[in-house]
Amino acid sequence: MKNYIISNSKLTEDSFETIKNFYLNDDPAHDWLHIQRLLKQGIDFGTHLGASLSILLPAILIHDIINIPKGSRLRSKASLLSANKTKELLGKTDYTDKEIESIAQVVLEHSYSANLPATSLESEILQDIDKLDAMGAIGVMRWAATSAKMKSKFYDEDNPWAEGRELNDFQFALDHFETKLLKLEGRLNTEIAKKEGQKRLQFFYEFLSQLKAEI
Repeated sequence: MKNYIISNSKLTEDSFETIKNFYLNDDPAHDWLHIQRLLKQGIDFGTHLGASLSILLPAILIHDIINIPKGSRLRSKASLLSANKTKELLGKTDYTDKEIESIAQVVLEHSYSANLPATSLESEILQDIDKLDAMGAIGVMRWAATSAKMKSKFYDEDNPWAEGRELNDFQFALDHFETKLLKLEGRLNTEIAKKEGQKRLQFFYEFLSQLKAEI
């Protein structure tokens, strides 16, 4: 994977390794495995749609280098802080200032919390693959990992499905399906992502149906 990325971008081996080191953290929802999954799908979507891999690949690598925990008041600023690191991280590569600005813009626009519109094909793709990684089987794994990290309960003992009560996904992890996860498919940009999103959304409904039978 590393050799492919370097040969299809202007990243150097040193810049690649520097970026990778940002993801050696204790958050399994935003670690190097998350980046690897997005790179794999980004290459697939980018090639299919004719995107510039030279712009898309470094944007994928950089998009989560500043990881602000869910629940923090600064959460919506994470993409801006990551975008601001782009010039520093790519300054010793052969990327031009204009290209670095383009990459930073893709990083800036990726965030669900920031809710910015995509202004390029590369931005549409990064938004899509980041949302898709929050869906399906891997989405359930990331959801559970995040709830454990937040020390939230899986569900409200007296009202697990939030019938007649206000949703609170900081206190009850199950509420996060209604507040965000079930809405992701409707916010995808590209047709190829929407097709995959429908499959992963169906998995969510099957998971929730099974969970309802168990609790």
